Amino acid sequence: MKKITPLLAIGFLTGCTSIIQTGDRIERGLTPPDAVNYATTRPEGGFTPQITDNRFGNKIELLAARKSKTDGGYARVQWDLRNGSYIGQTANISFEWLGSDGSVTESQPNWITTPLEPGALTTVTATALKSTSVECRLRILSR
Repeated sequence: MKKITPLLAIGFLTGCTSIIQTGDRIERGLTPPDAVNYATTRPEGGFTPQITDNRFGNKIELLAARKSKTDGGYARVQWDLRNGSYIGQTANISFEWLGSDGSVTESQPNWITTPLEPGALTTVTATALKSTSVECRLRILSR
C-alpha cells in the first residue's frame, strides 16, 4: 500500500498536466483560423471587411471605423459594431496594428470578450503603442 500511494500521486500530477494540454488543444480546435473575421482600416478612410464566417453577417454589423491620433501622436481607431439580432450576442475581439508597408507592427495575442445587446451600438477602441503603427486590423470571432 505504501508503494501504491506515491505512484497514485505521480499519476494525479501527470493527469493534471495532460488535462491542461488537452484543454488547450480543444480550445484551439474550437477556434479555427477560418472562423475569425477581419476588418482593416484603409489609408484613405473607411475599412475593408474580410468575413470568413457566414454566421457573422447575420448577427453583427460593422458600421464604421474612425481613425484619430492621441496627444502623443499614436494612432487610435474606434470601431462601431451593432448586434443585428433580437438576442444578446458575445463577440471575442482582438487587434493587430499594421505599418505603412502593410506588415504587422503590433499584435494583441489575447481576446477581449465583448457582450453585444440586441440592436445596440457598441464602440470598441484600439490605441497603438508604436509610432510606426498606422492601420488597425480588427479581429472578431462571433460566439
